[in-house]
Amino acid sequence: MSLKHILMPVDLAYPEVVKKEVEMALKLIDSEGVIDMLYVDDARIHHSMVPTVGGKVFSSQHQNAFDTVQTMLEQFVPKQHRGSSIVRNGVVFDEVVVQAKQSNVDAIVMASAKPKLRSYLLGSNAAKVVRHAPCSVFVVR
Repeated sequence: MSLKHILMPVDLAYPEVVKKEVEMALKLIDSEGVIDMLYVDDARIHHSMVPTVGGKVFSSQHQNAFDTVQTMLEQFVPKQHRGSSIVRNGVVFDEVVVQAKQSNVDAIVMASAKPKLRSYLLGSNAAKVVRHAPCSVFVVR
């Protein structure tokens, strides 16, 4: 299989998992293909934070997340395969599917955490992405 465009949702708390995702993506990608990294910030969907946290904090958090995704893209993905760094706000599985459609990707490569490992990319997110994605989904354990 040789893919031209891969979307890779990442969890910023687990860079070692991101490295495994990249390894899988590199096995699947065409010599001229690109990998986009996506981080979904779900902080705003938890309304308990909204009254105590101002817009500047969310803006700063968004910029910090983007910078971290960009650093991981540069650190783990060979230059010829680097695509975009993307940060979205919302429900993880919804935003992954929406981004996959918007970017018209050939596949999604994402992690699914082991049941005891706490991560925003838990099995339920991976399962929902698999069911609703407009493309193939490869799940890395």
